[in-house]
Amino acid sequence: MTEIIAGLTTGAIYAMVALGYNVTYLASGVLNFAHANLMVAGMFVAYWANSIGGLPVPVVFIIAFVLAGLAGLAEERFAIRPLRNTSGSAELVTMIGVATVITGVIAIMFGTDPLRVPFFGPEQPVVVLGGRAQPLDLIIVGVAVALAVVLHLVTHRTRIGLAALAQTDDREAAQLRGINVGGLSMWGFAAAAAAGGLLGPLLVAKTFAVTSLALLLAVKGFVVLVLGGVGSHRGVLVAALGIGLIEAFGARYIGPLYRDVVVFVVFAIVLLALPHGLFGDRKVRAV
Repeated sequence: MTEIIAGLTTGAIYAMVALGYNVTYLASGVLNFAHANLMVAGMFVAYWANSIGGLPVPVVFIIAFVLAGLAGLAEERFAIRPLRNTSGSAELVTMIGVATVITGVIAIMFGTDPLRVPFFGPEQPVVVLGGRAQPLDLIIVGVAVALAVVLHLVTHRTRIGLAALAQTDDREAAQLRGINVGGLSMWGFAAAAAAGGLLGPLLVAKTFAVTSLALLLAVKGFVVLVLGGVGSHRGVLVAALGIGLIEAFGARYIGPLYRDVVVFVVFAIVLLALPHGLFGDRKVRAV
């Protein structure tokens, strides 16, 4: 049970990254590959707050939330909007460039060495169904599940969510029906980025604050996104928790050096059987 809880916690972290990808994709049709970098930036905000004497925890979360949200607005305004009339993979390459810039700025300010951030202080483990877990593990899993449920309901039960689905299916048709796709894109980037920054201080107690973590989270988040189905929040959650469990048991029974190999083997097998992911929608167009 201890291994299961550890795997679910890891999967929940991957889910948070992939859910951020989903939000920007549904709002603008763009996968924000800098989302994991903004989460890591939130971790360094927690480190900064801890290093200057310890700001109140709510203040740290607010600072990370606001800074990441402003960064998301800047990404959409200056990196994505000018490329709307271009073709090909310009937006994808641009977001990878933005991610590199964010990582570079963090490295200049804080260095590249792993930094331990005791943001929440020591915790006594609790027993859950016979397994031992830190309270923060349960909080992380609960936040990921709640976030996926809320996003699913917002996407399918609200006007703004249905508008996002419409622009994802056909951006020009959505514009003709009066949907402000520009505003939807801008606020989608801001909301996803702000949420990522908010989650950074929550996650830093489970990891180190280190710039290299962004690439790991970005890759695993993308694997989860494709496996669960692009645009499907419930698919992302299921896939992320499954990947976390596969990693945990792969490291235990096969070896820690092979856990990523096991994940990508399972990833390839699933996509061979389900090319659109576990819950992805298959779109058919008449040509």
